[in-house]
Amino acid sequence: MRRALDRVLEALEKHPAPERSWLVGSPSFEPPDELRRALQSAASASSFDYPPPQGLAGLRGSAAELHRRDGLALEPENVLITHGAKSGLLTVFGCLLQSGDEVLHPAPCYPAYPAAVTALGGSPVAVPHADGRSLFEPATIEARITPRTRALVLSSPANPTGATLIGDQARELVELCRERGIRLICDEAYEAFRFAPGSDRLPAHWDPDLETVIQVRSFSKTYALCGWRIGYVAANPAFIERLTAWQSALLNPPNSIAQRALISAPAVPPSFSAEARRRVRKRLGELTAVFAESGLGVEPPQGGFYVWAEVGGADTATWCTDLAREHGVGLWPGEDFLTPGWVRASAVSCPDSDWESALDRLGTELRSFIDRRKI
Repeated sequence: MRRALDRVLEALEKHPAPERSWLVGSPSFEPPDELRRALQSAASASSFDYPPPQGLAGLRGSAAELHRRDGLALEPENVLITHGAKSGLLTVFGCLLQSGDEVLHPAPCYPAYPAAVTALGGSPVAVPHADGRSLFEPATIEARITPRTRALVLSSPANPTGATLIGDQARELVELCRERGIRLICDEAYEAFRFAPGSDRLPAHWDPDLETVIQVRSFSKTYALCGWRIGYVAANPAFIERLTAWQSALLNPPNSIAQRALISAPAVPPSFSAEARRRVRKRLGELTAVFAESGLGVEPPQGGFYVWAEVGGADTATWCTDLAREHGVGLWPGEDFLTPGWVRASAVSCPDSDWESALDRLGTELRSFIDRRKI
């Protein structure tokens, strides 16, 4: 099915490429020097054989070490290395679902959730956010659980809304899923960019044996390495065995050079992540202010890379296409996230050298576009 975004990209073709910087969540900040050097060293290795099906033992050990720093007990046997987080999600769904099985997901949500479930013969079941941006409450989820429900999948911080589990929300979700015998699949691609007070406790903190929780993570966002395409799944060892067999049968292991380089991830100083969070949070605040000044409904996100703004109306795809064609501004229509009337803007892809001028132009073009539509 054609995405609403494709119409926006076509409308942008006559405009300079930098105007697409509001669309993609690929960080513009530089990756850590430690991982750059590690990649050069890995590329000089004497062997380039297939890595083991579960992933290099050293990288699985590094992933476990990073979790332990967050107070999560994890061992290498709890980890499967995947071709990025999206591939990890597909592998998890592939092991959980049979034809007609249901997976609950928020709406709005990352489009890969319903797409993967549908491709595997399952049935995605949307659970709308009450106000278009907040994470849902356990009671709302429970009302949609049926005998065919196998899992609930969500991201925290969420793509596209930035909503983040706070306080007792993580514990309540774990308890609900445990009681109802379904898995809680936690997409934690943006876990390094949690800004809200009280968001330090992840669902896995309430399920240390990972009998209910399945964590899906990526190195892409944390270290600005989207092109390396390496992620991992953390789960109990029995489920990791099943995941490994499924991935090995269909995909083969991820490339060995990137895996070998990422073994050095624990050597990246905490100051790198602290500075990345500071920069992203500052940008999100400035981008939120531009949307607010343009008259759109917006709140500062609790985490992640995106601003989620309400523009109103039932056909956001046309609104965004007109904006792109007339003003060269690319925003991602809410239809692709199952929520028309909203748009997503990335705060991370624009280079530092262009950021201030891009913000000024965005505000000018948005106000001009919105004012003209009122006439």
